[in-house]
Amino acid sequence: MSYQRGIDYSELTFRLAVVDSLSANIAVLDSAGRILAVNSSWKIFADENQLNDTKAGVGANYLDVCRSASLDPNARAALEGILGVISAKLTSFYHKYPCHSPSESRWFALRASPLVDYPNFVVVSHENITGQVLSRIPVQPSR
Repeated sequence: MSYQRGIDYSELTFRLAVVDSLSANIAVLDSAGRILAVNSSWKIFADENQLNDTKAGVGANYLDVCRSASLDPNARAALEGILGVISAKLTSFYHKYPCHSPSESRWFALRASPLVDYPNFVVVSHENITGQVLSRIPVQPSR
């Protein structure tokens, strides 16, 4: 492996460890929507939910996945919000959405933010907020 002068690789390793320690599923997108990098939580979620690399792996186009589900208002909102951040029309984007699996009800919060020092690149995170959502649903008395 070759190293460039002036780059502190111990700091880079530390920063990657921080991102991999977060529970949110995180991906970095380029200006066209291609996934450039993902954290460990993203990879684990993709594996657990049988998401193949063409939909969720490095090199996949996140925006194309949103476009293919454009009949879903949440996918449409995600697409518009992320495009807004990429084009700098929005400083950030936040959206709550359901993401139920066959075995459980789940809700997530999507955040999109510009990547520092990389114009038109975006950091996308999906945080599981199921506990927060379920705590707000009134308990129905049993009959």
